[in-house]
Amino acid sequence: MKRRTKTKAIKSRYLFYIEQGSQLQELSLGAGRMLSIALLSLLLILLSIYGAAHYVAGLYYEQKLIAYQNSNSELGSLMETMATKIDGLEGQLTLLEEKDRILRLYADLPEIDKDVRQMGVGGYVQPLTDIENLNPETQNLLHQMELDVARLSQTVKLEMQSYEQLYDHLQTQVNRIESTPSIAPVQGFVSSAFGYRVDPFSRKRKMHHGLDISAPTGTPVYVTANGTVAYAKWYGGYGYTIKIDHGYGYSTIYAHLSKMLVRKGQELTRGQQIGKVGSSGKSTGPHLHYEVRYHNKPMNPVEFIWTEEQL
Repeated sequence: MKRRTKTKAIKSRYLFYIEQGSQLQELSLGAGRMLSIALLSLLLILLSIYGAAHYVAGLYYEQKLIAYQNSNSELGSLMETMATKIDGLEGQLTLLEEKDRILRLYADLPEIDKDVRQMGVGGYVQPLTDIENLNPETQNLLHQMELDVARLSQTVKLEMQSYEQLYDHLQTQVNRIESTPSIAPVQGFVSSAFGYRVDPFSRKRKMHHGLDISAPTGTPVYVTANGTVAYAKWYGGYGYTIKIDHGYGYSTIYAHLSKMLVRKGQELTRGQQIGKVGSSGKSTGPHLHYEVRYHNKPMNPVEFIWTEEQL
């Protein structure tokens, strides 16, 4: 015969004793009920923690919002101040444009076309910052400032180009003036003027292409404009002669010198001494023969002496 084995389930139970006055009251709870109580207690704790965290987070974000609103307001005030300064810069640029117009008039340069000056700044403008989180009024102000800055930048660029052109033009004019004969080459008196005369040697009427200025031997001779020495040598009947190339079509000749103080290729500045008066070559006495040529055409030297010390 087979022996039947009976199994007996053992259920865990928890006994709690509750004191009521002078007696103890026994409370018996099963494992399932104990688990339910534990889970319920844990849930209540979690809900309490969540509620506390939510409350603290709410306070934090409320403070952040207040700070952001204050910052937004300060940003708006700052931008309004900057907009005022931009208006001031625009006013100054307007004055510069007027001065630019006057300078161009004096320099004989064409005015900048009004359409070019008033060219608009259109199309997309790259935002200077992320403005999505700003209020609409501040966004509009910032966008307008970006347009103003772009327009000012374009205007400044145009004025810079204009002033560079003016500078180059005026510098050319200054160089031209400095390279134009304009002073007396020596202190003395005119013994023979520019034009037709009776040649002292042939006794015939001939064209005299220069100006003869009498002065004692050794009197300093000065270059009458900036230039480069084309040659400094003995030149036939002219004796010791210096020719200066001034550029812009001008050249000058200094003849009958007793001494030359410069050499070929040397750069000279107006008023610099280049030699001394003499009587070398075909000459009747100590004097300077002075010529001014424009594109190799002889000009009257008297017209190129602009100082108060007229001969």
